[in-house]
Amino acid sequence: MKKVKAVILAAVTALSLGACSSRDPAVMLKDDVSFKLMDALKVTNQTTNTVYYYYLASVDNQSQEAYPMDSLSFKVTDEANDEIHAIDRKQTIIAKSVQPSHSTLVYGYTGYPNNDQKHMGLLFSRNGGFIPFDAVRLRQISDKNVTYSDEEKFTLYEDRDFAFRVDASNAEYSYEKGNSYVKGLVITYENKTDDRLVVPYITPLCHLTGIRFSDYKDKGNLADMSLDEIRKVDFKTDGMAPKTEPYEGTASGYECLYLDPEMSLPCTVDFTFEGVIPDFANYNPKSLTIDLNSASLGYSQELYIPY
Repeated sequence: MKKVKAVILAAVTALSLGACSSRDPAVMLKDDVSFKLMDALKVTNQTTNTVYYYYLASVDNQSQEAYPMDSLSFKVTDEANDEIHAIDRKQTIIAKSVQPSHSTLVYGYTGYPNNDQKHMGLLFSRNGGFIPFDAVRLRQISDKNVTYSDEEKFTLYEDRDFAFRVDASNAEYSYEKGNSYVKGLVITYENKTDDRLVVPYITPLCHLTGIRFSDYKDKGNLADMSLDEIRKVDFKTDGMAPKTEPYEGTASGYECLYLDPEMSLPCTVDFTFEGVIPDFANYNPKSLTIDLNSASLGYSQELYIPY
């Protein structure tokens, strides 16, 4: 009889432990409005000693009235709500409000110095709710799989879940109506899994070291000239070569936040420089650069665009 009791007690204890260790991926924001964590990713960078947490969540509204998304308030922290100082963060909310019987997505990340943080997740201070990141399968990647390459087409990152591929073979400079453009950069994000995954996307920046038209009004109406005419303009002042300065282009195109199962998404990114051109008379192969960046992966590499 004692043996049977011991077995029953062990079974009860096991069930009890299982109940305590179960982690709920959802909290109620209000009656019939829920927030659910869908995917979480931990990016560890040993080179910079940082750790980033990415998350993808949904807000589902089953109430009878619209839910304004500016009512949503939470922060990335540990379960004890300790003061953890972030070095980087971003949150993207797909919609301004969620209509009845509809849902929307929330994407974000937060980066910290890596102090071996424990039990990290999303804390909802208004209702005391907490969703630990390990309530879903907390995937983990590191900067070890980052690849640098001199090729125009290469795989920037690859592991069992992801592949990020860069294609700059068709990236080129163009000019039209007073503006310079760099078009044709493609970054393809690939999801190898059967799950929807949050993405630590690559941020491309483009810089042009050149001349601003407004500084050379005495050279004529430059914005109305063709590229061939612009190339022939002498921008020297008192026999001196024009003073060039670095300018950052305005990016347009796709920002990949998440991928559906087994999805491969090519994202084209273009850049515009208003009223700015390179110094065509003094060609410098590094005057027009695309800088591929990922703070979480500690990645930064320049691509040079001919003009």
